[in-house]
Amino acid sequence: MSSPQRKVYNSPRQVERQQRILAMARQEISRQGYEGLTMRGLAGAAGVALKTLYNLYSSKDELLFAAVGDLLQDLQALSEVADAEPGLPRSLAYTRVLGETIVREPSYAHAMAQALFQSAGSHRLVDILLRDNVEVMGDALTVAESQGELLPGTDTGATARRLVAAQWGSVMMWQKGLLELTAVPAELLAGQVAILQSVCRPSRRRWLASF
Repeated sequence: MSSPQRKVYNSPRQVERQQRILAMARQEISRQGYEGLTMRGLAGAAGVALKTLYNLYSSKDELLFAAVGDLLQDLQALSEVADAEPGLPRSLAYTRVLGETIVREPSYAHAMAQALFQSAGSHRLVDILLRDNVEVMGDALTVAESQGELLPGTDTGATARRLVAAQWGSVMMWQKGLLELTAVPAELLAGQVAILQSVCRPSRRRWLASF
């Protein structure tokens, strides 16, 4: 899943400050929700001047996008994902670590889901969490298609949209109390596997059955 590019810093001190701010932003969003987060409160919690915070992030929304993008980049960089075979294996590895992250940081995941579901279609959070994810899923399917893993005539764009819709459907079920938190990782994988099995050739379907 792609995400906003991190700002480029030239010194270890600046990098550490950025990481501290974004980590504190996620912590504060987890604690009091996105609506409760203030730039002044975050500046105090992160130990930086309010002016410095605004120099880095011009608004609370921009800070939110950066914090989400930072987390997603961290997930993509995990060896379990980065070292997986490109295509469907890497996509499933990402889905697995995403589910584990939701279990580990449920308050933050809940706040992000709530912000997403309340956002207009033109909101940048929709780009980060939905449109970009559809594009990445489509890229994974294109790799699978080039390797002869998909059934002839598979619409990779439509399948990518179904995969992302299934992901967020599971998140919404959990958010609304219809799915236990601990069941989220398995539900995310099961939804993705079921859709992929419907478009993959038998050899890949047998591999998918192992999930």
